[in-house]
Amino acid sequence: MRHEVLLRTSDGRRSILIDDDLCRRLRGVELDNKESLSLFLSSWISLLADSPLQSYNKPYRLYRKFLTDILNDGIKATVIRYSDLAHKLVSQQVLTAEPTSIGEWIDDFKETPVFFEYHRYYSTGDPDILKFLYTFLCFGKKQFFVDESFNDVAFRNWSGIEDRLADLSLEPSDIKSLKTILSKVLPRFSIKSFEPKFGPGSVSESGIRRRNQKIRHLSFDPYIDRFLIRGLLSYEGRGKELGLSSNIIPNVKDWSPASGVSSRISRLRFVPKNLKTSRSICMEPNTLMFFQQGILSTMTRLIHESSLNRFIRLKDQSYNRDLACYGSYTGNIDTIDLSSASDSVSLKLVKGIFPPGWLLSMLTTRSHSAYLPDGSLRALNKFAPMGSALCFPTQCIIFASVSIYAACILTHRRSYHTIPFHEWLESLDDPCSLFNIRTGYHTDKFEPLGIYGDDICIDSRLTDIVKAILSRLGFTINDDKSFVGGQAFRESCGGFFLNGVDITPLMFRIKDIGAKLTPNMIMSFLHLINDSWLRSYKNMYRFLHNSLMYWNCRRGLVNKTSAKNAIPYTIDAHSFGILCSDPKNSHLRVRFNKDYQRNEYRSWSPAIADIYRDDDILSFIDKYEYNRWWSSRHDDSDYPNERVSRDDSGGSGIKWRWIPLY
Repeated sequence: MRHEVLLRTSDGRRSILIDDDLCRRLRGVELDNKESLSLFLSSWISLLADSPLQSYNKPYRLYRKFLTDILNDGIKATVIRYSDLAHKLVSQQVLTAEPTSIGEWIDDFKETPVFFEYHRYYSTGDPDILKFLYTFLCFGKKQFFVDESFNDVAFRNWSGIEDRLADLSLEPSDIKSLKTILSKVLPRFSIKSFEPKFGPGSVSESGIRRRNQKIRHLSFDPYIDRFLIRGLLSYEGRGKELGLSSNIIPNVKDWSPASGVSSRISRLRFVPKNLKTSRSICMEPNTLMFFQQGILSTMTRLIHESSLNRFIRLKDQSYNRDLACYGSYTGNIDTIDLSSASDSVSLKLVKGIFPPGWLLSMLTTRSHSAYLPDGSLRALNKFAPMGSALCFPTQCIIFASVSIYAACILTHRRSYHTIPFHEWLESLDDPCSLFNIRTGYHTDKFEPLGIYGDDICIDSRLTDIVKAILSRLGFTINDDKSFVGGQAFRESCGGFFLNGVDITPLMFRIKDIGAKLTPNMIMSFLHLINDSWLRSYKNMYRFLHNSLMYWNCRRGLVNKTSAKNAIPYTIDAHSFGILCSDPKNSHLRVRFNKDYQRNEYRSWSPAIADIYRDDDILSFIDKYEYNRWWSSRHDDSDYPNERVSRDDSGGSGIKWRWIPLY
């Protein structure tokens, strides 16, 4: 892999070459990382040339020193040092009570290539300079890095959490209060339409990845058959008209113990997370995942129909980001972050606080054990690991109930302390009414609550109480990523805010970098290119654009002398393509379609990557599609269901298509 970065410096136009020889000199770099790190380093150097100080061209020696420091210190150590510096830069800035809101001068910037920008920001407080500084320092924070030692550390952490949950003793008063709150805010578990589906990820059974394979290997499960299909769904009394019988199963003739029984054991795996650690996930059994998706759809609808919909937006992260922005300039809302939150939701806790009607479906589709990487088997003390479709909504409900519990405690202390707490809690009609609907209301209620997974936006008056409750329930607070009180910085759901200014950094997240283009690589490449365009990072945009357009070109060429990949240009940020001001797609083949009377061009386009080997599976797929469509038509609630589409369970891909020119 070879990348040449062209730079405009104070010494004139120069270039820096990042090739395999240089990457081999990087300390602590495995072979699998070289192509990824080559592109990352080239992009990082290009970003360095996009300083917002327009009249300032950095000297060439500064770029060379930056690269030399990386070679001497190692890529991991450099990225970690810079990301820690970014955290120090924003976390020390305060709203009041200091000589300057920016905080103390940070000498460490003298050893970075952005010292001149930091000096200007410290003098002026210019938010545009801060955005560039924060992006440059955080750029490699989410870089995917293959390192087997990360898996060993992640496994020790995972095992430690399991041991801790096994010994966890929950306080009866907490369980009683949370159970009372959920009984008041959650509606009865009622299935109006049941829409199971196959997820896009891998399952625990080896060799089963595509939807056709998942349909063929959907196995009988006695618990799901007894408690879900013949129990809960039949109890609803609406039968086949809603697709609630065994007709929801594509290959119903094989739904019997004689055809094989599904495993209820997941498979523990670790995937790269960043330059520091790996993330643990559990691949769920195929049959369990199919029905978990149906329970997830019902849980999503019920949350929307309950008073919790004010706090939990399962498909909208902007609500939490808005609350974080508000908290960054008022200090009224804090953001709390947890470590390994999904692994820390104990089965004891879920059994203790959820209503019985909810528990029946949640436990029926749960895997009880996991195969470890060494092949051994371990029973799970957590309710649902990351990889289960029920992990995310269960977290949201638990953390919302904890926040409501904290509001009840403080309200009782202030105004109703003469009445026993549980007696007063039982008398409340709707505990959610303790929170305002919108920010800025000058009432005796608390600021709005926002919950999205383990991202918690909470009224600053409740922060200490929430932290104490979460600790008692077995969760670990990540204080480094929690921002409270007079700090001027808040972060939630990928939004980073300082004094009300959005400083969300652009990070390098290109996946699956290799000799050939893959769907993941193309889509993450396009995201970074287009974000560079929108942020006016012209040097990085130009470098990434050229890298993608000339990457391993083989097909879709106008002629043999042209060497551009068939990726279209566009002016629409929401469409597939490279953003530009004047999209000329002269590198694409063009034809006139007589049937549609229109000009079309030949290019790549996102598509579903299902491959059908025989005709027998098509009947299963057709029935699967039809039953999902039919059940979705019978939902009589106002909740806007996600309708059936082929892209929800077939996997992603890139295909050649003729696309209208206009």
